[in-house]
Amino acid sequence: MQITLEGDARRIPVQAGDTILASLLRAGVPFPFSCQNGNCGTCKCALVSGDVVELERSEHALSAQERAMGIILACRSESRGDVTLRLLE
Repeated sequence: MQITLEGDARRIPVQAGDTILASLLRAGVPFPFSCQNGNCGTCKCALVSGDVVELERSEHALSAQERAMGIILACRSESRGDVTLRLLE
């Protein structure tokens, strides 16, 4: 499994059971984060392709509208195969 960020040629390896954020940080990718437990929303990003499992998080960190748009929390999502993400501005 690997993570690709749009506009970045690197392929970041994913270890089973790791969150997307943990994989990105382990690879030295600068990625915005704060609480790491799904409360703040700092690590929001768009899931462009692939499949993730979303772990428990605060309803305040990610709205239903954001979820419908494919926005995920990197700290509370685990990939289930190769994924491509887009950073939010």
